[in-house]
Amino acid sequence: MRPLYFILRILLPHAMSIFIRKRLTLNAQKTFKAQTIFVCNHPSAFLDPLVAANYQWPIFFFMTRGDIFKKWLQPVTWASHMVPIYRTEQDGNDSAEKNKDVFVKVRQVLKNKKSLILFAEGYTDNTFIRSLKTIKKGPARIGFGTMESSNWELDIKVQAIGLNYTDPSAFRSDVVVSMGELIYLKDYKALYQENPNKAITELTKTIAKSMQDQLTYIEDKTLADFLEHILILSRKGMNNDHFDKKELLLNRYEYSKKTATYINENYDESDSKWATLKADCLSYFNAQKKQKINEEWVYQYATSSRPNFALSLLLIILTLPITLLGIIHAAIPYLVVKKFIDNTFKRAVFRSGVKLMLGPVITLIYNIPFIFLFYDYIYPSYWLGILYIVIVPAYAGLFAYIIFRRIKEHYAYRLANKNSLAEFAKTRAKLIEKIKDLKLI
Repeated sequence: MRPLYFILRILLPHAMSIFIRKRLTLNAQKTFKAQTIFVCNHPSAFLDPLVAANYQWPIFFFMTRGDIFKKWLQPVTWASHMVPIYRTEQDGNDSAEKNKDVFVKVRQVLKNKKSLILFAEGYTDNTFIRSLKTIKKGPARIGFGTMESSNWELDIKVQAIGLNYTDPSAFRSDVVVSMGELIYLKDYKALYQENPNKAITELTKTIAKSMQDQLTYIEDKTLADFLEHILILSRKGMNNDHFDKKELLLNRYEYSKKTATYINENYDESDSKWATLKADCLSYFNAQKKQKINEEWVYQYATSSRPNFALSLLLIILTLPITLLGIIHAAIPYLVVKKFIDNTFKRAVFRSGVKLMLGPVITLIYNIPFIFLFYDYIYPSYWLGILYIVIVPAYAGLFAYIIFRRIKEHYAYRLANKNSLAEFAKTRAKLIEKIKDLKLI
């Protein structure tokens, strides 16, 4: 295990506890030497490898797009267990030749009982869709090539990883990391020896099906918005902003999967009930967007669960010292990192992962002088000062962020047009009845 990788495995859980609101891992292997090829979906570019590796035990090597392997980055890519994978459209016509050397290295990784993570969709969409792109054959080729080179004596497995974010681009997203059943390559020995191409195709199909089973998977991508509308209105699924806070994350994940499957199996454009509900949902949310009305305000108005402003004000007053600490320690790093990343990365799918990595580093550097202030004015111990800047800026900063967000939401709700909210509440009630009629709730 290389030093940077070891350090990241220690520090990442701390950073993840700030960046991720709730997380759940299902069916993970509990061994360091898993000797497994993990095949993962790829909804969030840089964030995905961090999330996929952080919540389970195996020692991983990451197969990463080859164009980021610059000479000046080699110490980082080597130390963090990154291995390039080259594609013709990005890296030129000699990609296949370069990959031959790469495959030799990854076979050695597997022979040493380490594991690989591959993102077999190949790329990340600019717009997040709860679905899955075509799975590449690379994982099957690597697995069978390694088995063949070892005379089928290794016990290499393949396991699908489904990353289920409420919103991969959002700070404080929830995520369910769901692992499929182990697929043993030895079970394909006879088929591979008879017809390698057929074995690769069959294994790839099995991997794709296992990945679909771990995800909220909408087959027809034109129905992705419709699915999201149902998750929002039901408040039972994996939407990031609109959900019942009493509902367990596992239940939300299962509801989202079940709803997507039900739509896949039953949606019929020629059925007026389905077509009307889809059109009415689209019209409802387009009208909210046009009038700048938040669905959460409509729900609060319809259910009389409106914010208690007096209680919120009391909470803000009582917790003012913590909020001030958060502002002092984290406001400037937060604003600097946000401005830099928003200006540098035009594709939003890259921003969340970079924020997760860069944010803690900049915050830590910014707060180094507080070690000496702690020593001089609070307690004469540099070790306690270091512990202070590792813990307090992160959690006090998070607290301040939540308080300011709550103030902003309360203020916006108070300014919202109550007549508009009343009309939207009536429309919402009708939509809920139509959703129930189609057994989507």
